[in-house]
Amino acid sequence: MDAVAMIEKFVCPGCVCGMDTKCGKYEGLDYGDAAGCKNHVVGTFGMATGSFALGLPKGFNRAGHMPMPKNATDKHNRMWILCWPGEKRPEFDNFNVPVWALEMDGFLFVRTYRPRINETCVEVIEGGKLDLVPQAINVGEFHDQID
Repeated sequence: MDAVAMIEKFVCPGCVCGMDTKCGKYEGLDYGDAAGCKNHVVGTFGMATGSFALGLPKGFNRAGHMPMPKNATDKHNRMWILCWPGEKRPEFDNFNVPVWALEMDGFLFVRTYRPRINETCVEVIEGGKLDLVPQAINVGEFHDQID
């Protein structure tokens, strides 16, 4: 799957800017080999759950609260979703810590925490396996318990 197809599958669903990369607001990320959209805004909100991304599985779809760098205000409808197509892989280390991981439908979903800058993101890794992140908690063991 190419980067645009991954973005349209995992990032675009439910985005307030549009449902595909032809929305007029799509702007690729400048983040190494990762693909994503700088202008992505989570457009689905539930009273009990807050904002969530429709293209991601439970446990990886909630935006939470993210301070945005430009204006330093708390945004509940923004989240970093980084797509890694083909053989491209993120580098996990003490600065990019994989916390939760789930293998599903040929993809590895990883919630990554960057403690130095207090930032989180969701990484979607095509063909990724849990052995890529042995230190992460395997969400597959309790995925059915997540609301």
